[in-house]
Amino acid sequence: MIRGFWVVHYGKSHNQNCLNGEFARVGSNPKFAPVAGYHWFDGDGMIHGLRIKDGKATYVSRYVRTSRLKQEEFFGGAKFMKIGDLKGLFGLLMVNMKMLRGKLKVLDVSYGTGTANTALVYHHGKLLALSEADKPYVLKVLEDGDLQTLGLLDYDKRLSHSFTAHPKLDPFTGEMFTFGYSTTPPYITYRVISKDGFMHDPVPITLPEPIMMHDFAITENYAIFMDLPLYFRPKEMVKENTLIFAFDATKKARFGVLPRYAKDELLIKWFELPNCFIFHNANAWEEGDEVILITCRLENPGLDIANGTIREKLENFIDELYEMRFNMKTGMASQRKLSAPAVDFPRVNDSYTGRKQQYVYGTTLDSNAKVTGIIKFDLQAEPESEKTKLDVGGNVQGLFDLGPGRFGSEAVFVPREPGITSEEDDGYLIFFVHDEVTGKSAVNVIDAKTMSSDPVAVVELPHRVPYGFHAFFVTEDQLQAQAKL
Repeated sequence: MIRGFWVVHYGKSHNQNCLNGEFARVGSNPKFAPVAGYHWFDGDGMIHGLRIKDGKATYVSRYVRTSRLKQEEFFGGAKFMKIGDLKGLFGLLMVNMKMLRGKLKVLDVSYGTGTANTALVYHHGKLLALSEADKPYVLKVLEDGDLQTLGLLDYDKRLSHSFTAHPKLDPFTGEMFTFGYSTTPPYITYRVISKDGFMHDPVPITLPEPIMMHDFAITENYAIFMDLPLYFRPKEMVKENTLIFAFDATKKARFGVLPRYAKDELLIKWFELPNCFIFHNANAWEEGDEVILITCRLENPGLDIANGTIREKLENFIDELYEMRFNMKTGMASQRKLSAPAVDFPRVNDSYTGRKQQYVYGTTLDSNAKVTGIIKFDLQAEPESEKTKLDVGGNVQGLFDLGPGRFGSEAVFVPREPGITSEEDDGYLIFFVHDEVTGKSAVNVIDAKTMSSDPVAVVELPHRVPYGFHAFFVTEDQLQAQAKL
């Protein structure tokens, strides 16, 4: 753990009280050197946290103490199968080896083998670290900002399947909505978790083939599932010497809209749109007979091998912000592009989750998929459809450029006042930044309303913070509620 105190300097017009809490970002950081292939999704979950209180900040970095990590610490090296291993004949051998280790009880290969490296969410007094191949891990944020892993969460043994890294919280009901995907029929399982933490009965969602489904969405009355053609195909892995997940560019993209309290899948309505893949959605809501989804859409999430290391084909890995509409009465679907490439990690004011909102905050990416800036979209403005650059204008209301050699991460919106206010963008964006020239890292806070190039606050950190995935801001009230459990 790295510990230190810094004074956070705010502008005169800024209220710092809403930033009292813990800003945390999780990412992939392997504790042991990989034995064979390695993908950047494979590393152990490490959380970088910044505890802010009364104008002072404390920084901490901690591994999530997963079952996987503790077992590998016992053996003194990497032992578990990784995404990077799942390629070609070697990948098939790794799958069989995992099964054999489980039978011989050399390793615990039931749930508890995940890395908890993808995302964070707070619900029912618990901060959860998530990776979609496993169940959640419960974390506790101590008063000084330190992080303690409490263990795996199975909702009183009601959770028997994997748990998405992107559950959705309804800010009005306090419920959490989630799902898990698997390689066995029906392939998707949907769950509703009450405000007080009770997990309701599973709702199976039947798909034609096993897929990767990283995200989904909710509205006030519906849940939206995405049957996109990134298939789990182990036979092709051996035949074509490719990864175990294969993208089929000949297939349509399907979106299933289900009443969110449905007891089974009989009422789901499926819509088709042109072939694509989606990692991250911004938000969804209803307008009359239509369900609207705001999402980051890409044409082809192809995976490749380069110099023995698995990486995305970045020339195809270009996300664009899209609006998709599904008419529940006519069964028709449509889409339109809202931005030029490349935008990812879309976030909104979470008080508007499942309800119509005006602003989306995302990250701009360079050709190496590094975050070069934070961008703000106004969905009520008309996009400039043929622009090749993300310049301010059209529906781009602001762009915070990180500058040469500086790269960032997902920006989280923190409202100045909790709940829906008259001004949706009245608040701050907080995110990590790394300067590759100086080797230093920092946390930046900027004004979400003005997107001014002058940060509201900058907290310089004692060492490099590696690039990571998703972030979350735990408010002071949530920290106090957590401490009561």
